[in-house]
Amino acid sequence: MHADQGLLEAAALLAMMAFCHVAICARLGIPALVGFLLSGIVIGPSGLGLITEGATLTVIGEVGVILLLFALGLEFSLDKLVSLRRLIFGLGLVQVLVVGGLVTVGLLVFTEIAPAAAVLIAGAVAMSSTALCLKVLAGGDALGTPQGRVAIAVLLFQDLAAVGFLAFHDVIAGAGAVESAHDVLKMVAGMGVLVGALFITRSMLQRLAGWVATQGAAELAQLLALTVALLAAIIAQVAGLSPALGAFAAGMMIAEGDARQFVEREIRPFRDLFVGVFFIGIGTQLHIGAVWSTWPTVLAWLFVLMVVKLALVVALTRMFGEQLETALRAGAILAHGGEFSLMLISVTTASGLLQSKVAEPLFLALGLSMLIGAVVVRRAA
Repeated sequence: MHADQGLLEAAALLAMMAFCHVAICARLGIPALVGFLLSGIVIGPSGLGLITEGATLTVIGEVGVILLLFALGLEFSLDKLVSLRRLIFGLGLVQVLVVGGLVTVGLLVFTEIAPAAAVLIAGAVAMSSTALCLKVLAGGDALGTPQGRVAIAVLLFQDLAAVGFLAFHDVIAGAGAVESAHDVLKMVAGMGVLVGALFITRSMLQRLAGWVATQGAAELAQLLALTVALLAAIIAQVAGLSPALGAFAAGMMIAEGDARQFVEREIRPFRDLFVGVFFIGIGTQLHIGAVWSTWPTVLAWLFVLMVVKLALVVALTRMFGEQLETALRAGAILAHGGEFSLMLISVTTASGLLQSKVAEPLFLALGLSMLIGAVVVRRAA
């Protein structure tokens, strides 16, 4: 009984903190995601210490990210995705290779970090936050702008690349070559299963979504979106892919029908709330107090994430024929770390490939870059 009361008190205080911070951000014209991040910092270990383990928040928040990618899929059709293939597999690939390559070389030349750890750190630096960018871009109706189109293409490839970096970590951490080959085959087979299942059920999904739209019941639309998104996410996860990519593909299948706008409108409120919980969970992982003892390293990583990365993205975007203004805005949108960045550093540290004293300042810089990036993305969109 006391445990239940303590849980209720913590939940009430969490909701109150989030409400206050988001209200302040709304009053100041700052994106609500900043308020959620600040709430996580305040209630986390570096603040009031109300939450010492953010696993529950992370699980709830991941549902929000899955729904966010499902909603993004609703904005696309297969033809639209094919039209972006040059940006996704061209610019996206080059961005990860160039940013990751330069960071790897820099770490090998100027530090004593092992090559495998350097590659994983470089992968973390190359990533940006899909959840943050999509939330802010969608809120500002900027998904269809040239800079929004470039950013989405790069983010989609980054999500694919993150799976590769995690697989590389598993191999280096001791999974072995045989297990690695098995995982690769499993992933390829799983991709085939996911694509096949979605195309086979494509017509049925569109008809079902159309029927739900004719009923006009918000609960039906919400349940349909949640069920389809989570099932596609599970299939993708079993295949060794990002669950969010599976949800994106499922949303894209429904997008080709007539019920897209109704479904998207009905899932938006609780999707945004779950994404907010996701960023509260990230905030709880940021030990702000450590900034004072490691501030030179934190500032150095922030410079790499937000200045060097911006310059590289701008240069690469220009190489792919985009206008200077589009390149500058896209660079600003992508110049921060992301959720996959935090995940890569966490698993690399947990497996012993990276020392905590090296990981902590980078982890802090990644989180702070997302905090600052929420404001920058809104300005750049």
